[in-house]
Amino acid sequence: MCAIEVKVQRFNANLDLLNAPYLNLKYSLMRKIVILLTVVIFPFCTLLGQNAVLNVSVANSEGAVCYLYIPGQPLHSSVNVTLIGGQGRHIFDLTRPAFVQLNCLDPTDWVHKHFNYLLYISPGDKLQLTADLSKPGFAFKVSGKGSNNNQPLLSGIEKADLYSFNKDTLPGRAINAVNSAQIALQSKLNEYIRLYKPSALFVKDWKMSLHYYAGDLYYDFKENNKFGIEDAYRRNYAQWQKVADSLFSVAKLNNDDALPAFHYTELLNVFLGREREHFADEAWLHPVAFYREWYNTDTVEGKKLFNADKHNLVLEKIINRYFTGKTAEYLYAVLFVRAKSESNPQNIPEIFGRFKAKFPNSRYLAQFSKSVDTIIAKEKYTLNDRMVFMPGNGTSFNTLDEVLAAMKGKTVLVDMWGTWCGPCREEIEKNSAAIHEYFKGKGLTYLYIANYDKDNGDRWKKLIAYFGMEGTHLLASDKLTEDIMAKVKGTGFPTVFIIKKDGSFELSKTGYPIKRDILIKQLEDNLQL
Repeated sequence: MCAIEVKVQRFNANLDLLNAPYLNLKYSLMRKIVILLTVVIFPFCTLLGQNAVLNVSVANSEGAVCYLYIPGQPLHSSVNVTLIGGQGRHIFDLTRPAFVQLNCLDPTDWVHKHFNYLLYISPGDKLQLTADLSKPGFAFKVSGKGSNNNQPLLSGIEKADLYSFNKDTLPGRAINAVNSAQIALQSKLNEYIRLYKPSALFVKDWKMSLHYYAGDLYYDFKENNKFGIEDAYRRNYAQWQKVADSLFSVAKLNNDDALPAFHYTELLNVFLGREREHFADEAWLHPVAFYREWYNTDTVEGKKLFNADKHNLVLEKIINRYFTGKTAEYLYAVLFVRAKSESNPQNIPEIFGRFKAKFPNSRYLAQFSKSVDTIIAKEKYTLNDRMVFMPGNGTSFNTLDEVLAAMKGKTVLVDMWGTWCGPCREEIEKNSAAIHEYFKGKGLTYLYIANYDKDNGDRWKKLIAYFGMEGTHLLASDKLTEDIMAKVKGTGFPTVFIIKKDGSFELSKTGYPIKRDILIKQLEDNLQL
């Protein structure tokens, strides 16, 4: 197993400083920090490894916060680097060199005082990295065994600045910039090899990463830019796609030998998510051809199958369409990790069974078997008498005032969620049981309002049982959802607010991700009114 063994106390950093959009939930990426690295496996490791040590020293920072990421792992899973007096230490158990990304920031001025440093950690390395956040460029220094593979010249995450091409309706300027960036990075690699005489595996892995650099950079830009030029993108889709096809004809999407390469695994993770988005686009734009191609059926039956699971089964279809061998095996692991991190158990036992049949000797089987067994056990849970459904499932409610009237005289924690909403499921799984236990016997009432789920009634009730969501449940009409979100000033899902005994309400003070201690304090204050 190739996990990071953390030898120091974990640090509960203020993750609000880190911004990654999901719907309008700007903190979604950093919530992934809670995924343990023993769950997500770097795809080239065996059970026998050798330690590598990384010592980090950050000067002139008010409580610098650092994280280590394994870019080749799904969802950029991470661990905190605890800095005591600006000093921290981490130990890796490796059988093969791996790219590792170190992110550090100063919470008091994270805009100007933050850096990403791409490391290449090998078994047996004993590295010392120092940085000074008060100096231009942060004055990086790397010494110790393995330092020849980790000097600052190649430390940046080379993604090139394509922002000036945002909303370009044709790919010409973007691909020219990508090609120029690739030439510049190749020149930098050549210079690095000349100056520092890195290891043979460093050279091999960096060359392979560079081979996928243009494809990674262009595809990522194309898929982000399309949202700002939707109509033009559809008109000019053939031109945008022609460039991507040309890049992937040289740097093959399915390449087991490229799995150690930083930009290849970056590309794989982006590709899997973006292709899932394409499913929805094609189902809308070309339904007859789409359902015939991907579901081998007509539009009516195909729509039922697609709507039944737009996530896990879709990812499996994409993996099986485009990938084979170790790359497919690795992407199945990505699928399982995403499902776990998004608290999405749908069809995972069945998918895991097919994975096990395809890869009976996979190193991932032991790692995911326990979590799959847990899903199987929880899927057997049934509704109980403490899971109460509004008459007609509450579909007749159209305004917040009607909800307030129904709950008047009670202190109510209201959770605006959806079966389709990953962050909603995550927060329910992480916090619901703990909050129920804390307020047991204290008179708090729970109201779960499912939004945009009127066609998902069966899945709605299955997830209520699966997550043990004891309380009152309401399946909102679109009109009710819009009225509530406007009046409580909710900006995305999940939105949590509190109904007071007098029938008034207030938005939770915790925001997202939910800080349980803040929410508990707010609830306690309201219970005392």
